[in-house]
Amino acid sequence: MSAPNMDCEQRSDIERVYGWIANLCNKETRFWAMLELCERRSHIDSLGLLLWHSFGAVSGLLQEIVSIYPAIYQDIELTGQHSHRICTAIGLIQAMASHPFIGIQLIRCQFMCYLMPLLKMTSQTRTVEHVRLSVLGVICGLLKSDHPEIVAYFLGTELIPLILRQLELGTTMSKVLCAFVLYRTLEHEVGLKFASRRLSRRLHLIHTLARVVHQLTLEPEPRVLKHVIRNGYFCQEGLAGFESASLELADLNRKLVTKHEKKDKANDDTMPEKH
Repeated sequence: MSAPNMDCEQRSDIERVYGWIANLCNKETRFWAMLELCERRSHIDSLGLLLWHSFGAVSGLLQEIVSIYPAIYQDIELTGQHSHRICTAIGLIQAMASHPFIGIQLIRCQFMCYLMPLLKMTSQTRTVEHVRLSVLGVICGLLKSDHPEIVAYFLGTELIPLILRQLELGTTMSKVLCAFVLYRTLEHEVGLKFASRRLSRRLHLIHTLARVVHQLTLEPEPRVLKHVIRNGYFCQEGLAGFESASLELADLNRKLVTKHEKKDKANDDTMPEKH
């Protein structure tokens, strides 16, 4: 293909992207525009920046998010089509959140407070689970940046109680993401201080981790176990000044490590010998 033809094709692709972003402002065309952008987000350079700086794009995505609120507060069943639509919108929000500059802007403008209610849905249906995992994916992406301001923001929300509930009662994938969120929060000094400041918080965290450990003894899940072990050690370090809590966590960590070692030994024993 000649250079002029390649330039024309690239310009055509760019124009289509701009057209889809413009269509986010229109409720009638928004869903198909979201689908096109979401399917191509890994191939569109700086999609997060384009969405953030395009008039009406973020507002259109926000309208999709708040449309799910009746399902949260009025106990209305979430349909598969509505779930798919919401997850597509959240996928584009994740494209913004993964950008280091836009991610912190989403935090500073309180955008994430519109996503947090979606974690309050307690149903374990597939439609609700897809939405839950999408929101957790955005939160994980933000916490990967290691920005103290992001950790401090989430500590001021209901995130930790919601995460602990899903860590205990959620599906395997939800537990993996929730354990990662808790780990990334507790590895920061501000997060560890927050968790250990009040007795009620300390007890809630310790007892939840203990119940999760009990579940893991019945149904082992290495991806969850890895992060729970890390969380246990972070908590033990932060609660060193509280003797009873520290002892309880030390016992918890011993159980976790023992369980992990037994699983590794069992895997080694089942591996065929090489000749």
